[in-house]
This record gives sequence, structure tokens and C-alpha cells, in this order.
Amino acid sequence: MKFQDQVVVITGAGRGIGYALAERFAHEGARVVIAEINLQTGQSAADRLGARFLPLDVRDARAVDAAVETITAQCGRIDVWINNAGVAHKGLAVDLTPEDWDADIGVMLSGAFYCARAAGKVMLAQGRGSMVNIASVNGLSAQKARAPYCAAKAGLIMLTKVLASEWGERGVRVNAVAPGVVMTDLVQEGIDQGLVSESAYLSRIPMGRFGALSEVVEAVLFLASDEASFVTGEVLRVDGGWTAYHLFYPFEKAF
Repeated sequence: MKFQDQVVVITGAGRGIGYALAERFAHEGARVVIAEINLQTGQSAADRLGARFLPLDVRDARAVDAAVETITAQCGRIDVWINNAGVAHKGLAVDLTPEDWDADIGVMLSGAFYCARAAGKVMLAQGRGSMVNIASVNGLSAQKARAPYCAAKAGLIMLTKVLASEWGERGVRVNAVAPGVVMTDLVQEGIDQGLVSESAYLSRIPMGRFGALSEVVEAVLFLASDEASFVTGEVLRVDGGWTAYHLFYPFEKAF
């Protein structure tokens, strides 16, 4: 029970990686708060886990401030905050709309900043806290038809490093996890839309398989825990070798 009675807030935790995180933190004894824009999935997830549900659109800075005030009033503190909320608009840059761009940047970069700003104030006042941002390998290397997503995740990685630099001496750590291809709803949507095939993904991953949700979750738990007490500003890749492999000379069975 590594997180016994700790208050852990996870944005976008109604499904996918966020829900898997909420489930795991609850199993470790945390007082989990699911901050989710979708009322139905958010409440359903909270009911299943015995967690708190707080409706939240992270793109709205005032709503974020109000949510953090509500959490601290009800729970007394915030020990861990995980910026997980995400969207993904796909298509060539010339075909995407300003609304597509604003949606990705708004949720995954501006939204993460608004949350960090509000929750960070609470953690700094406590003199203790851990923030983990869910980034992506697409924040470390480019991928066609992903301009807004790549830009948002790259910005989130740099935000992670800046916050770690600002808050380290006051007892607050900030890290990021950069998952590779994990079979979430967003990945399945891309395959269903014909933007990429499952075989293309698998040929790109040196380990030859998709990542499991549990593998991402365990990385986040480590960074959030006291076991990582001297780790801050880190971007932990959980990608099966995706970013290590640059497809310089594709071949099969060289050995």
C-alpha cells in the first residue's frame, strides 16, 4: 500500500491509461480523484473504484482553479497529480483545421499547465508533492499526420523540465512518462481510420509487440512514489525501443 491515504488526482481517468492508473493507485490505498470531462465515463469509473469524481475541462483555467480548491477543501491536500487528459486529431498539417490544433494544444499542453499551476501551488505550500505528466514518444520524435499531437507532447516534455527546475528545492518533483504504442482507444481509432496498420506499428517496435497498460502504469507509480525521491525532470520512455530505433537500415533476421 505505497500510497495509503495519499490524495491522487488523475485527469482524463474515465478510460484508457487514466482509468488503469486510477485502478492501480486505488489498489495501493490512495484516495483517488477522477477529474474527467465526460460525465458518464467519469462517474462510472469512480463508482467502480470507490473514487471521487470531479467534472473538469482542463482547457478552462478557472474551472481548474475551482477544482483544485474543491479537492483541497474536501481532502485537505494533494499528494500526486497526474496530467493524463488527451485527444488526438490526425491528418496532414495542410488538412487540419485551427480547431483541431487548438483542441490538442488546449487539452495536453495548456490544460496541463493550468493544472500544474493550480495544483503546484498546493504542493509548494505543503513542501511536498509529485506530479507526473503523460507525454508520448511523439513528443520526442516526429510522426506524419500528427502535427498538433506531437507539438503538444513536445511542449509537455519541456514544461515538465521547467517545473522540475523551479520546484525541486521546495520538495515537489515533476516527471513525465513517454509511452510508445499501447493499445488504447486512441490507437485503435487510428488503426480503424486507416491512418496506420497494426503490422506497420509492430514492424517499427524493436520488441515486436504493443505495450501493455500495466507497463505504463508501473512506470508512473515508480515516478510518483518515494522510491523515486531523487528523480525529477525525468522523461521515462516506456516504448519497447521505439525511440532508440531510427529505421536507418530496415532488414529482417540479420542474425
